[in-house]
Amino acid sequence: MKYSVFPSIDGKISKLGFGLMRLPKLYEGKEDIDYNEAEKLVDLAYKSGVNYFDTAYVYHNGESEIFAGKILKKYPRESYNLATKLPGWAIKNHNKTVDELFEEQLKKCDVEYFDFYLLHSVNRDIWNTFSSVKAYENLKEKKKEGKIRHLGFSFHGDFELFKELINDYEWDFVQLQINYYDWEADNAKDFYKLLEDNNIPCIVMEPVRGGSLHKLNEEAREVFANLSDNTPASYALRFVAQLPNVLVTLSGMSTYEQVEDNIKTFNECKPLTEEEKEAIEKANVLFRKNFAIPCTSCKYCVTNCPQGIDIPTCFAAFNDYNKTRDLDDLNRTYITIPKDSRAHNCIDCKACMEHCPQEINIPRKLSQINDLTK
Repeated sequence: MKYSVFPSIDGKISKLGFGLMRLPKLYEGKEDIDYNEAEKLVDLAYKSGVNYFDTAYVYHNGESEIFAGKILKKYPRESYNLATKLPGWAIKNHNKTVDELFEEQLKKCDVEYFDFYLLHSVNRDIWNTFSSVKAYENLKEKKKEGKIRHLGFSFHGDFELFKELINDYEWDFVQLQINYYDWEADNAKDFYKLLEDNNIPCIVMEPVRGGSLHKLNEEAREVFANLSDNTPASYALRFVAQLPNVLVTLSGMSTYEQVEDNIKTFNECKPLTEEEKEAIEKANVLFRKNFAIPCTSCKYCVTNCPQGIDIPTCFAAFNDYNKTRDLDDLNRTYITIPKDSRAHNCIDCKACMEHCPQEINIPRKLSQINDLTK
């Protein structure tokens, strides 16, 4: 396993981080974690040198933090880095205080401190919530008390707000969505460059864009198949891992095979060759033609949908349809989604949109899917 060493960060951090948001589940369509299978993945990662584990208050309907506490407890506390995040929506919608949430997270994770702690999914609205309760100031005090070793935030807002946060506050690190799809299209490179210019280490989330840069479409996959037997995901991971200011690249691993493949990639962690860079650009163009809805299946929308619609699964069915335009195939897939979880249940309340990091107009897309599947 390759490691990052930054002057401002204590110790060596594995370049591959385990995101505990897409763990194996006991039941399809539910968030209950299959502890036996998930523990095997964490054990393999840890024994292969991964020492960064990332969870959050909302992952797996709150079970991810509990899982992290139970599974990592068998390892020496100083041997791994645990990251979790402060949920602004819980402050805004449920009147919870920063202290209440933080203490709850310590208890769930069964630790006395967090190595990395983030203000979660910051945009203008969420930052206003954090500012109103002086969350930043509170967490800085917790850092002085030793309950937080490194303080940062994950970001899904506009560039002007990002510049304000970087210029007006002190951060140990920042977590950004970076991948070769977003590098140019969503100006991920500008966000990354600002961190690099300010010597703030970058943690990368969604390097494979929720798995979509592994699945791709047939034409894009063929580009990589002509290069080697390496998976499309491995090229996406190497694209971000080679950036000099990246501290760790997170991967939300769901299967034993994914963990094995990612470990192989980060054991070598070779810089991309010119031929591989050209292949990534070509695959990106081919993929972009057919990529309909930029959903990463983070499920923040599902957690906040009063109707319980399985939005990511509806979007995945639509994206598959968008590659072939085969309505019969779409309907065959769509009817496997429980009726109560389908697009027609949308009441256009827009509660989902407030929590979508990709800023997708979810009700409009659900309406489009509903029209196609009537």
